[in-house]
Amino acid sequence: MASKRLNLTPNVVKEATTLAIKGTEGIEDFCDKLQPYLVLRVRGHVASWLVKTRTNSIKIGSALPPAKEARIPERRKRASKSGDEYLGLREARDKAKREWAKMGSSVDAPEEKSGWTWGELVEEYKKHISEMREDSSGRPIYPSAETQSDVRQIFARPAVAKHADRPLSGLNEEWFETVQEELHRTHKYDGYRKFRAYGQAALNWASAFKRRESGLPGRKWWLLAEKRRRTAKEVEKKIERDKALKRKKKDFTVKHLGMLLAEHERFCASRAGNERISPGVRWGLWWDSLTGHRRGSGTWIAREDVEFKDPRAEPGWGLATWQPNVMKTQNPFTLPIPPLGLHIVRCCMRDWKRAAERAGLWKRESKWVFASRVMQSETGDIAVSGSALANHIRNMRGLREGNHRDVLRGIPPFSMHIIRSTMGDHILDETELPPGTASLVIGHEIAGDRRNELDRVGQTGKRWYFQAQRIPEKTKAMELWADALLKAFLDAGGIYPE
Repeated sequence: MASKRLNLTPNVVKEATTLAIKGTEGIEDFCDKLQPYLVLRVRGHVASWLVKTRTNSIKIGSALPPAKEARIPERRKRASKSGDEYLGLREARDKAKREWAKMGSSVDAPEEKSGWTWGELVEEYKKHISEMREDSSGRPIYPSAETQSDVRQIFARPAVAKHADRPLSGLNEEWFETVQEELHRTHKYDGYRKFRAYGQAALNWASAFKRRESGLPGRKWWLLAEKRRRTAKEVEKKIERDKALKRKKKDFTVKHLGMLLAEHERFCASRAGNERISPGVRWGLWWDSLTGHRRGSGTWIAREDVEFKDPRAEPGWGLATWQPNVMKTQNPFTLPIPPLGLHIVRCCMRDWKRAAERAGLWKRESKWVFASRVMQSETGDIAVSGSALANHIRNMRGLREGNHRDVLRGIPPFSMHIIRSTMGDHILDETELPPGTASLVIGHEIAGDRRNELDRVGQTGKRWYFQAQRIPEKTKAMELWADALLKAFLDAGGIYPE
């Protein structure tokens, strides 16, 4: 007879039921730490829930779901059907409490839960960052899809996930350092860096806001864990990566961006049927090239956030505002949009509607200008993502299955993120605009592009337009950039997109 004392989790139950289907020669007991009287016993082809004390034990149900139990031949099942009601883990815990109380034993009283396990902390923290919250000053913090993805990935690493059943009360700085070391070894410096950042953030949150439930002590041992540095080889590789990125940014100019858009238009025109490029991707590449936004947020612009007329600007100009929930800074960001940009918006909405009608989805509406043609299972209606545009570039490079022809020969290697550097460098180096303008347009401080600190004003009328968002300065930069982009496109043989 083999016995294990552990925290019963869905994974443990799954392991036990799999063992029962295969069959055992002896008895395997999985004894719960949280409720010491609850036992999951595997004997032969049977997986049973038991309540055990020092003087007695009773069967309260079966752990085998009916679908799995049906796979076991009748001749291999036990004759006794007593207590064969199927119970999931939660139902088994509830019933075990009641049955144990009826047995009236005081010897094997259930232990009070001392706090969360590491796995429970991870789940609670993931839930926390997926909801709206606020910082210490009351400023709202919007859920970030990128942060949630990073947290899921780093906590799912084997070096971290294998500790899911360990109580937080039994962890310390030595444990934290051991995990850091293993992640550094298996997933390089970034693996360590992300675990340290998100692991400490999760523990800080639980200590501050879930002290009783988590059971974390007053001593914040996770802050005492040693930091790590890149190894000599990692430093050398980082230097090489930085040099390569700098070369890419220098080599990819507005001329090459114009060539890219010209080839992009020809590529889109050559695709038909199921290979047709979606409107969101076709026009999204134009939009990202014009606005210089980050890869992940450029196309996340809602229809209601586009103003087709700006009463304070020249005729034909509009405004587009990215809301805080899609911005890394968590602040709204507004750009003046030239006639070319408004043309892109109108064309995308027109083509998306036609594509929806062609697919028999004529009733479908979308809140996004650059709407995806697929619905996401959890969030439903979404905008075209940066990864979709990156995959489109790879497709034109001949790097995707089914297409091995590189139509971007002659265009230096680049990424979607480099486009914003191209835009910023062009405004900074090729125009006579005042210092600081390039940083304003791309919403990111460029080295050597000095400007005064913006006035801290509210979003009201002219103050917001002129001071907080600095629309006049942005308008001059957008006009020059749009002209340069369109000229490069026409010089590359492109025809004004319709």
